[in-house]
Amino acid sequence: MNNETKNQKNKKQKPILTEEELKKRKSKRTRVAAASFVLLLGMGILGNWYFENPKVAATIEPLISSSSERTKTLGEAEFVEATTELDQKENSYFASARVERQTARDEATDKLQSVLDKTDESEAARKKAAEEMAKLSENIANENKIETLVTAKGVDNCIAVIGTDGKKVDIIVDAEDLNDTLIVQIKDIAMSQLGCSFSDVTVIQSKE
Repeated sequence: MNNETKNQKNKKQKPILTEEELKKRKSKRTRVAAASFVLLLGMGILGNWYFENPKVAATIEPLISSSSERTKTLGEAEFVEATTELDQKENSYFASARVERQTARDEATDKLQSVLDKTDESEAARKKAAEEMAKLSENIANENKIETLVTAKGVDNCIAVIGTDGKKVDIIVDAEDLNDTLIVQIKDIAMSQLGCSFSDVTVIQSKE
């Protein structure tokens, strides 16, 4: 036998496995075979059960159809949500008013913060700036509370702008029927939040 034939035989020889490796390989094959058998058996049993029980099958099919319908409904809900967002964007008056209010608040905050940051400012000036900063934060919180409570009365949209004194407030509302009863309710809300008088609250109906 020449060297070339010996090399070919050596290449064809399989590696010798230890007893432990043989056990592991045999165990793995057994698990795969068992899993395949269980899967096939389960599919067969389910198929027979389904077709041998037409009443139950008739009950399951509508559920499957219902699931498909719910998926379709969810898709339609997303479309409705997108339409709602578009409607909100069209209400440009309140959007612009909120931007203007926030811009004014930011400018006031920056000015007060610059006073607090300056080390050469007097103690009295820094104390006054700190007090005004705290008052500004309080006004912002009260505006949010008033808007939340007013919209809870059925008003579609609302924006409250509190004066620098923290007492006078203008409340612009989007309400088709701004009657005397609703005006009194809105004023009561502002009075309870700010501790102001009835005449300090101005309720304005939006043109939107």
